[in-house]
Amino acid sequence: MGQLADALTVAAGQLSVRIRDHWSDMNKAGGGVTLPQSWRFETESESAVLRLEPNGRVSIVADVIEHPEVIVKWTQAELVSTLMAGRSNERAREHPPTIRFTSDSGRKAFSLLGTSLGL
Repeated sequence: MGQLADALTVAAGQLSVRIRDHWSDMNKAGGGVTLPQSWRFETESESAVLRLEPNGRVSIVADVIEHPEVIVKWTQAELVSTLMAGRSNERAREHPPTIRFTSDSGRKAFSLLGTSLGL
């Protein structure tokens, strides 16, 4: 795996805890968040997919093509650095990544969980 996948692996632990801690809130009637979901992260040199499961399991797969609910595009240096820093999202405010949502559920899940990744 590459640098991006390694950084996502580090961030996955915190994300997994947040999913388990907040799944009941995310899954309430009207919450609109469904899992599993795939979030694709792309840089100029590599890509990786983060898969989120309702039981809190988070897995990372490098260089796969699938229909993700969230697509995050940023420079390799910015994305890896932010993922490694964790919940501090100062970098994301200064030079924001491009984030595209392909589903309403993806938008809602990312708004609840994205801070775990520093985004």
